[in-house]
Amino acid sequence: MNLTKPLVLNAVLIVVLGILAYFIHTAVLGYFEVELPYALINFYLFAGISSLIICLTFISLPALVPEFYDKLGFIFLFTIFGKLLFMGLVFKDLLFQETVFTRLQRLSMLIPIFIFLIYEVLVLVKILNKNS
Repeated sequence: MNLTKPLVLNAVLIVVLGILAYFIHTAVLGYFEVELPYALINFYLFAGISSLIICLTFISLPALVPEFYDKLGFIFLFTIFGKLLFMGLVFKDLLFQETVFTRLQRLSMLIPIFIFLIYEVLVLVKILNKNS
């Protein structure tokens, strides 16, 4: 099975999604004159790179190891949990400091994670529907 086309297509879609979402997010924050005490691009880079790894793995995994096809949902749950733990480790200095963030500042940290999580779920659903 040739995996080059779906892998490249999904990689390009993730990059485009990340760029569009980042610029829309910063435009909305600028419109409402919200200042963030952290670099928003770091959250988008983390979410985009981790989503790229997860999506490309789940696209190639059923072709490389067919025995894992039945377990893709459980593997996906584990990867999401691991992604959130890894995010906590990467951004621990920011997340566990004594500065109190506003609700909008905290939400801006999570928006990139949710955007890419929705894309990951759609990729997994497409894989599961295609192979069933």
